[in-house]
Amino acid sequence: MVYNYTIDSIYNIAKADFLQRIRSYYFLIALGVCVFLIYSFVPTLDAGYTMVSLGNYRGFYNSAWIGSMVANCVPFFALIGFYVVNYSVERDIDTGVGQIIATTKVSRLQYLTGKFLSNFSVLMVMMMVVAVMTIAMFMIRGETSHMEIKELLTPMLFITIPTMFIIASIALFFDSLSNLSRGMKNILFFFLWILLIGSSQLNPFMDVLSANTTLTEIKNSISSIHPDWNSEAGTGIMLRDSAENIKIFTWDGIDWTTSFLIQRFFWMFAGFGIVLIASLGFNRFDTSRIKKQRTPSLSRIDPPRIEDEVVQSRLKFTDIPLPEDKFSFLNLVLAEIRLMAKGNTTLWLIITAGLFLTSFIVPISFAYKIILPLLWFFQTLILSKLGSREATNRCNEYIFSSVSPLLRQLPAMLIAASILMLLLSLPVVLRMLFARDLYSVYAIVVGSLFIPSFAIASGIITGGSKLFEVIFTIIVYGYFNNVYFFDFTGAISKSHEFGVAHYIFAITFVLIILALIIRKRQISHI
Repeated sequence: MVYNYTIDSIYNIAKADFLQRIRSYYFLIALGVCVFLIYSFVPTLDAGYTMVSLGNYRGFYNSAWIGSMVANCVPFFALIGFYVVNYSVERDIDTGVGQIIATTKVSRLQYLTGKFLSNFSVLMVMMMVVAVMTIAMFMIRGETSHMEIKELLTPMLFITIPTMFIIASIALFFDSLSNLSRGMKNILFFFLWILLIGSSQLNPFMDVLSANTTLTEIKNSISSIHPDWNSEAGTGIMLRDSAENIKIFTWDGIDWTTSFLIQRFFWMFAGFGIVLIASLGFNRFDTSRIKKQRTPSLSRIDPPRIEDEVVQSRLKFTDIPLPEDKFSFLNLVLAEIRLMAKGNTTLWLIITAGLFLTSFIVPISFAYKIILPLLWFFQTLILSKLGSREATNRCNEYIFSSVSPLLRQLPAMLIAASILMLLLSLPVVLRMLFARDLYSVYAIVVGSLFIPSFAIASGIITGGSKLFEVIFTIIVYGYFNNVYFFDFTGAISKSHEFGVAHYIFAITFVLIILALIIRKRQISHI
């Protein structure tokens, strides 16, 4: 039997990484979110909302419609899938596995190909769960008992799976960029995701994620069958008052043309090309460029000087002074502020200072609705370290064994982060006080407490920064799209009517309590 080193090494790398990923709690959370999305995208007929609006028509819940609605979730599957499969290469660096692999004959392309296959395999397991959930949704929501498996699952075969193939390659490409931090990769991909969705509306060929394919086909079909259609169509959470005057549209499924299939294969081929590009820039765990800290030579250390004076050896216990408690909570808060500010780049300082000064100059409405959330969002990578910083730097045993860490260190960290957010919002707060807009001041103060509380709680719960970075980025994206229940500053007019700031304050209180409970449990288990 001929031993094929290349195939065997790729297989073992993919297998080991795959098994490690599907055993993580991030994978289970991702499965739960995917199931929730499918359940939401196929609402009941009497639900007060719809995820796909067709104006004066609605789709008949047959196999083709439910399968297409699940396929319509593909942009969200792509977003979730990326955050599940990234960090694979960095994890090997952190654990030292990468340095061991660097001593073997495994080439850069072999290693990255194994990681790519692992990424795609993990995403395929997710899609298997999605397929089972799609069948379950037909049984729960279907308006007919006649199930057509082909129409139900074909959209997943031609839309979702190729998209997951592309996401697996993009995640690997970002993972191979050793010069970017993890938080920066998360944020950059989120904006790339927005760009890919936006480009799908400009040119059908540029619909890399197939984000607009289903809705476009539905609109073409309904316009040709029902001339009385009012041409209104859209996706998203849209409220509806009543379904009494809504007519029924029977959807027969997407016409899978040859040009569409060629397009999907083209982007899949381009995805594997991304893997090849990543292999060219991958340093194969080369740590030679890391600057070593210079340690003083033993020969340069001056020997201790022995004094000629006689040291009295008779020392009584009563002569030892009693220890004094010199703890200062203010000094601890200042130390936490210095820790947050330490290590940040000059570019961060310039942009933060620029946005801060701009909020004094621009009109108050622009400063409140645009500049302030941008200024807070720019602190994401600083805040995301809170809560998990102790575990990341492997000093949790020292901190948790100190005096009253639950009543000292954790509140000091929360207060320090809240002070930072309040100081950054100071220009807007002062201008709102002069305008006597007390609700806006209250909403800003609540937001400056909510964001650090969310960062600390997510860091303590997960032991990492990814959860906060991802969810807060989504919240900011929703905010700039005028989703009022994401309004963490109180600048959207509709959030005033519903009192969103009060709900955020309640959520903040729950997050603080949750952080205290989990941290107390962590302290008791060291």
